[in-house]
Amino acid sequence: MKPTPFVIVGDSHGDMIDLVAEKAVMAFIKDFKPKIRIHLGDAFDFRNLRKGASDEEKADSLIDDWDMGSTFLRQFFDGGNQNYFLRGNHDERLYDLQGSATGVMRDYATDSVKRFEGHIRKCKAKMLPYDSRIGILRLGHLKCIHGYASGKSAAAVHARVYRHCIFGHTHTIESYPVETDEGQKESRGIGALCKIDMPYNSRQTNKLRHNNGWAYGLMFDDGTYQIWQCNRLGDNFYASTGIKTY
Repeated sequence: MKPTPFVIVGDSHGDMIDLVAEKAVMAFIKDFKPKIRIHLGDAFDFRNLRKGASDEEKADSLIDDWDMGSTFLRQFFDGGNQNYFLRGNHDERLYDLQGSATGVMRDYATDSVKRFEGHIRKCKAKMLPYDSRIGILRLGHLKCIHGYASGKSAAAVHARVYRHCIFGHTHTIESYPVETDEGQKESRGIGALCKIDMPYNSRQTNKLRHNNGWAYGLMFDDGTYQIWQCNRLGDNFYASTGIKTY
């Protein structure tokens, strides 16, 4: 049996998507034709819904954020046979808003969640919640998560907890191996599709570790897999789509 090609992206952040990265990943998908398509979450930025949002962020409209985020999801999942969307912490802000003490905000959030979930169904994707226990997508021996740790130790934390896993959330491209009785396991951060420089991180040094990228690979019938990382170098992305078996 031929292996099944897959692609994994994350952190496109609605109207904060990097247009160069967006164009590149769509061109890659056209060439690679992945049957399994996974979005690790934070498809929307929802910066005006976060706790502690600045007055400027609160004044932002959700229209562009929703339009660009939903358009990307529709285009990304179009043509996939197995589509998966894992909600991220930014996406979860909409769900958290349903617990608002203000009735108008609760009603808005409830209607918006219905719209969100309806769009995911139209994309023919299965959606998983942002939850460290049940928000795990298992594909063979590979686990996919949005990410539940941040900072320089994030990859190490994810490796200890989930072993073989792919994560987003940190916007970094990194990996961390751990030794187990079943051989070496590894967590892998795949970078982000959003802009690296954003207003909220203008004075943060950790953004200097951020990079655009995505992961892709082949899934075999026995659950084993081969995975590769696509990195951004300048305004170009480099990936191998003509994969051969020897």
